Amino acid sequence: MADIIDIASKGIAFVALVIGAWWGVVKFLRRDEHFPRVVFEVSANFVGIQNNQVLFEVLAQIENKGVVPLKIKDLGFKIRALNSDDVIEAGDESIRGQVRIPHLLREGSWVPEHWNYTFIYPGVKTEYNYIAAVPVNVSFIRVEGSFSYQRLGSTHHAAKLVKVPDGKST
Repeated sequence: MADIIDIASKGIAFVALVIGAWWGVVKFLRRDEHFPRVVFEVSANFVGIQNNQVLFEVLAQIENKGVVPLKIKDLGFKIRALNSDDVIEAGDESIRGQVRIPHLLREGSWVPEHWNYTFIYPGVKTEYNYIAAVPVNVSFIRVEGSFSYQRLGSTHHAAKLVKVPDGKST
């Protein structure tokens, strides 16, 4: 009788272990905890005017709202400009008919070229900046940012249109 109870208790323990493991895997897959949860924003912070150039910072903020460290590569930006004398015109389907910001002023990276990746721990918000300048005749800039997830290979994008101060308010 003791052997039957011993075998039954071991069987029950094994079944409970299998059910617990199955439940853990299902919960993990449903919550998709291995997939990054990221808030990615770009902006510009205008500082002042010198030598007919408006100095500003191009900023990227990335917040890791997930539960695993986030490794990203190719954290790059583009700065496009609309000059005060440009005619406003709609773009084609490649930009979904939005207003065309025609002048590419600068392309670059927020991280050094020799870095394989940068990382952000869970619950952390990290800011990257790049100092740039535009001529005083630029009225608007569009900051475009993107990065690649190192493990997934997919990309994430953000953009923002910002008015350049006219010099009187700086």
